[in-house]
Amino acid sequence: MNIQVSTLRLVPGAPPPSADLEAFAEVSRRSIVATLGDDDLADPAHVVISAFAEQNYRRKMVLLARDGARTLGGLWLGLPLKDNTSLAEASFSLDPDHDPAPVVDALWAGAVPVLRAEGRRTALVWSDHAADADAEHVVPRTGVGSVPRDALATALLDLGFVLEQVERHSVLAVAPALERAAAELPAARQAAGTAYRTLGWVGPVPPERRGAMARLMSRMSTDVPAGALELEEEVWDADRVAESDRVCAQAGRARVMTVAEHVASGELAAYTYVDLPGDKPAVGYQEDTLVHADHRGHRLGMLVKAENLRRVAEHAPALERLHTWNADENGHMLAINEALGFRPASHEGAWQLAGV
Repeated sequence: MNIQVSTLRLVPGAPPPSADLEAFAEVSRRSIVATLGDDDLADPAHVVISAFAEQNYRRKMVLLARDGARTLGGLWLGLPLKDNTSLAEASFSLDPDHDPAPVVDALWAGAVPVLRAEGRRTALVWSDHAADADAEHVVPRTGVGSVPRDALATALLDLGFVLEQVERHSVLAVAPALERAAAELPAARQAAGTAYRTLGWVGPVPPERRGAMARLMSRMSTDVPAGALELEEEVWDADRVAESDRVCAQAGRARVMTVAEHVASGELAAYTYVDLPGDKPAVGYQEDTLVHADHRGHRLGMLVKAENLRRVAEHAPALERLHTWNADENGHMLAINEALGFRPASHEGAWQLAGV
């Protein structure tokens, strides 16, 4: 096998390298199906191309490993530009029909000089792992959860990466969850009382709410468990909120959001949102859920999630299942999810390498 690695970059004034990104999307799809059993989490080529083209807040690059005309794997790199400027986030996509070890080694060897030239001292790799109770497992430094020591985990360990944290990937069957949400809402509303009110929308955040949403979304990077990951608070403003909404819409996704407003101050105290891919009407992605640390203890997490689930179902009647991810040590949010009916499906590892 003769592995050749190329690096895809966005050239100013030029369109994204669509053909190569289509190859990356296909190997990513095959990798996800082999690991998780379906393509619910696989982004089609037009979504990959759209995400790659947005470079205002993250510089994005893709490394492709090929043997002749065959794509053996890819490495997606995201380099934050407004915060965390010594960090690179990455994820591997690997052809399931080939030994992943030499592909991972070749991709990482190609990435290291790129990261050094960009001044990135720390790398954070996210990895998907199928549930396998019989396998040897790797335990993160948080001491909570684990991932199977599969071929990708072994390759990352051999490169010197440390498993810092494990996230639980869970799936919700929507139809029965609506009954659970209806049962949970009265107690959640009572706990919130008149001090809070909920608001919601489908599509972009209303312009008059973008500043408040930016303040809340910046806390998403600091108020959730992150183990020993070297993460700084993300810098959000109204323009970044609008850009996030624009990229979501351009990718053909509808965003359904519910927030809780603290009535006395007018500040937003909690939010949650689900992204609905237009090309997969049965599938949705439960993304951020956050209750500001100053407003915890009022069941706002359950309140916004249960109300948003009902809003999602009204907007997308063909929806069958939602996917979500939570740190294994985030017991409070996991308890909310379990009460609504989310069930564990796989594991996601957060691997860190300092001193790139």
